[in-house]
Amino acid sequence: ALRGQGVTDNAVLVISSGINAEYGHSHLPEYYQFLTPTVLSIMTVFELIRLYCGYVGNLQERVPELSAFWMVTLLLQLPLALYSLLDSGAIILPLEISVNVILLGFLVVELLVCTSTIRHMTLVQETKFSLLNDSARGTPDPATDPPATSSAI
Repeated sequence: ALRGQGVTDNAVLVISSGINAEYGHSHLPEYYQFLTPTVLSIMTVFELIRLYCGYVGNLQERVPELSAFWMVTLLLQLPLALYSLLDSGAIILPLEISVNVILLGFLVVELLVCTSTIRHMTLVQETKFSLLNDSARGTPDPATDPPATSSAI
């Protein structure tokens, strides 16, 4: 996964949303005045969880944490970013549209990179497990041990 990318994404999103809130918040219907900051707060909390899972999964090569990063990105961050971009009832400034398009681009790239990373890490860990299992049972490794020859006459 892309380390540190989420911090930049979220900081730019918070700044642009703050600018948007300053200019357009008072003109929104009452339920949007509640809904918009709530969505932004939820995205911020999930971003912290997502970054932790991605950081631990990436550096320690742990598939469960990296899978959690992938799932939080796909199931929570992506729909919330789409809501922020495509909500027709809210007043969305051009700055927020451009920032949300960039955020969606980063999320899609992170999903693609994370998917290939999880596949690769799973194969590597499966290979490590097989090698450890074979060495524990005493099964010779064909890469390092020559095959035994029988001398039947």
